[in-house]
Amino acid sequence: MAVVGFVWQFLKQKLFFWLHKSQESDHSHKDLVPLPDTLEAELLQSINSLATPTAYTDAIHSTLEDRLKAWQKNLEAPNSLVILANPVEPIAKILQDSLQSWENDLEVTVVKPLGNFRRPPDPLTITGQLRRSLEAQGDIDFDGQGVELSQDVACLEQRTTVVVIPSLEQCFLRCISGWDGIGFLREITVHNPQYFWLIGCNSWAWDFLDFVGQISAYFDDVRPLPTLTGEMIQSWLTPLTEQWGTITTNEDLADPASADPASADDQEEVEVYWQSLADCSQGVSSIAAKLWLRSLRIEKQVMEKEDPAQLVLNAKKNEDQISPLSQVSPAQPSLPSLTNLDLYLLHSLMIHGRISSGHLALSLGEPESQIQARVQWLLREDILERRWGDLIICPTYYQQLQSELANNNFFVGGR
Repeated sequence: MAVVGFVWQFLKQKLFFWLHKSQESDHSHKDLVPLPDTLEAELLQSINSLATPTAYTDAIHSTLEDRLKAWQKNLEAPNSLVILANPVEPIAKILQDSLQSWENDLEVTVVKPLGNFRRPPDPLTITGQLRRSLEAQGDIDFDGQGVELSQDVACLEQRTTVVVIPSLEQCFLRCISGWDGIGFLREITVHNPQYFWLIGCNSWAWDFLDFVGQISAYFDDVRPLPTLTGEMIQSWLTPLTEQWGTITTNEDLADPASADPASADDQEEVEVYWQSLADCSQGVSSIAAKLWLRSLRIEKQVMEKEDPAQLVLNAKKNEDQISPLSQVSPAQPSLPSLTNLDLYLLHSLMIHGRISSGHLALSLGEPESQIQARVQWLLREDILERRWGDLIICPTYYQQLQSELANNNFFVGGR
């Protein structure tokens, strides 16, 4: 059944890519053109400053409260909750935003001894750095001897602290002795039931760790983030669509400027657009935001004016002088031909999430100089992005890369 399910999913993705690729050629309206680079960069900055979608935070709040109540009432209840996210989602920020907006009626104390933990330059020091960070918490048992595991009911009253591990994939590197930190964290969560451990992790990293170390045997409660619907994505992006005055454009209209306004505002057309964006992005917020940006168009006559980007950026002041941005059907870009080395690089990035080029080379067992040329090419093709000095996968290409890696017999995650 699992094989049949995988084949069906594969065929479904292939059909989906083909349909959307064919739509891409329809995006060339006579009077609409892609955004200028300066305007696109401005909009991207606004996207990056958006808060986490409410659907994500609500799901985390609800699940966390349920698990905490069970842990505080039952000595045998799990003392951990793992939240899985797509590799292109910022799981650490999602947990941070969720905890900030949490009403915390249970009045537990949330501690973050790891902060925004990132792999140190020497991956063999990961365990030592994790230990030093957690020692600051005070009474965590590191040897499995300091805490009496056969606790009585009185211990339940002491269960008032949640420890956050924001990004588990940052606690290992796929190399010799590179995942000792995972074993270290696994043991201390087991030997410290007086703490509840809230753990964020990239779903591909989790599947990899389960394959090599059966990590799920030690963590009973693992929950993926919910899949966003079109309505959820529309609600999440509302601050931007209102700010920039975007409208959904019927692609059958050769001249949207002369279209019937009632038709342009048709609710059904709007719903179709947002549901198409949800389908195209697999309901993943980072992918949806990038595809939304890619679907925006500006009128050609605005581009012919001096400094069109500033005209749009100052649209509030010039409301009667400028047309809003238009949203045409979302479509994924074509994936260029990739070499075998590209596939190995991208597969490692999927597992590790954000990673330095030095660590990426180490995970492949290659000198850094051997991968630099391909890394630069992938950056030029916008398949990779740099963020705070590290490399990440561009969300726009996630689905195509997942399919390409599966076609080439790589181990892939699917959540």
